[in-house]
Amino acid sequence: MRFITPLLIGLFCAASAIAQENTALTVWLQDDFQQGLQPGWTQVAGTWSAEAGTLTGRGGAEHLAMLHSTYIMSRKQAILTLTVQSFGGGMIFNAEHPNSINNSQVVKLLQGGLALGYFDYTGTYFETRIVNLQDIKPPVTMSIYTDPGKSNYSVVLDDRNVALEEMRFNSGFAGPYATGSGVRFGAFNVSGSGIFDLPQYFVKSNKRQLDDLSYMTVKEDGLLIVNPLLNIVQRITSVGTYVSEIQVNEENVRLRGVTTDEANRTFVVDAGNNALRVYDSKDAAERVITQGLDDPRDVAYDNGKIYVLDKGGIAVFDAKSLTAQGRKAGGLFKDPKGICAVGGKIYVADFGNGQVQVLTASDFSVDLILKDDLVKPWGVTVDGKSGEIYVADPGAVAVFHFDGKGNFIERIDPITIRGFISPRAVLLRGDMLYVADLDRILGFKKGVLTIRPTLRIN
Repeated sequence: MRFITPLLIGLFCAASAIAQENTALTVWLQDDFQQGLQPGWTQVAGTWSAEAGTLTGRGGAEHLAMLHSTYIMSRKQAILTLTVQSFGGGMIFNAEHPNSINNSQVVKLLQGGLALGYFDYTGTYFETRIVNLQDIKPPVTMSIYTDPGKSNYSVVLDDRNVALEEMRFNSGFAGPYATGSGVRFGAFNVSGSGIFDLPQYFVKSNKRQLDDLSYMTVKEDGLLIVNPLLNIVQRITSVGTYVSEIQVNEENVRLRGVTTDEANRTFVVDAGNNALRVYDSKDAAERVITQGLDDPRDVAYDNGKIYVLDKGGIAVFDAKSLTAQGRKAGGLFKDPKGICAVGGKIYVADFGNGQVQVLTASDFSVDLILKDDLVKPWGVTVDGKSGEIYVADPGAVAVFHFDGKGNFIERIDPITIRGFISPRAVLLRGDMLYVADLDRILGFKKGVLTIRPTLRIN
């Protein structure tokens, strides 16, 4: 824990704050709480009440938080402002989901100081810095200046720059945060330059978009990545250059897993419509399969078969005719997230049970279970030659490497760049291991005894 004087921090923060003050700002979101809790707010933790322009956290949780349903995208700088009327109050922002504090930044005003930190994937709080502020007393206007391009944010209390900190999460939801019952707040608003970018009004772009990156696969000489926020599948080269993309402009679309076959067709899971979308080698829509799918999560291809992992098990399709061949492994998993099929075996990241299950494709019997060190496994990939298994685990904030028999080999955790953020997808391409880490892709040389990434795509 470091203590830094406001004067020194002010020197660092001034450039960021002044640059934004000189920009014509548009209010994107505002609420003065005069009419109670308006639609759009979710009481994520604890109970809250609002009347006569005052919002109050009423308790019921260790960390009280309320988030607005408006997603603040990472394409522009934003200013989030909240009137904090009590010690213990602050701001939670860049939360991954509108109903959870997991994976979010937090700034809170304490007696004698300002605390900056974040909640990780499991909701555990980590404090990154404490700033001594003996002379600051509420009520104060707390402003958070976010700069996604530089991955940092600055904190201004009234007109005083007090902190500049690295931003772990670059986009998401925001709202008030309190450390206990009785903490009060005034008006909340979000502003920035120009029109606010909303995911549903996103316009096709020739730039790669990495938001909530949880699924990816290999296609020819590059990668396919899924952006579930914008409902696009983008093709990029192995060094991150944009190539092309598939957009789905329909109602209720929620894209998740993706895979390809030898004919370079693309198969994409659409959880919102309980569908598997099929595209030809030129990315033209070929077919939408909705038969027998229940909240699908991921998809894999091997030996002429398509395996769709969903809430209740695995749906099997013939890759050539796209006809259903039945459902397997019913009730075997708890909230599964990722699937990989290689050499007659099927590997499932069994998220809810904290394990990876290896099934035999011929009869779907359980051949192997991996549990060592796993917490919440999400993605899995396998070396077709050696049988070695790599598991992306956001709960453990690491990638785990096992041999073909399930014996632990190593934990991959790139501490040279302050570690993973939230690793969820992992895949092999040649001698490179790629890890999808929420809003970036890290590449590692396979077999090299180092935790230093050789490639970083932001």
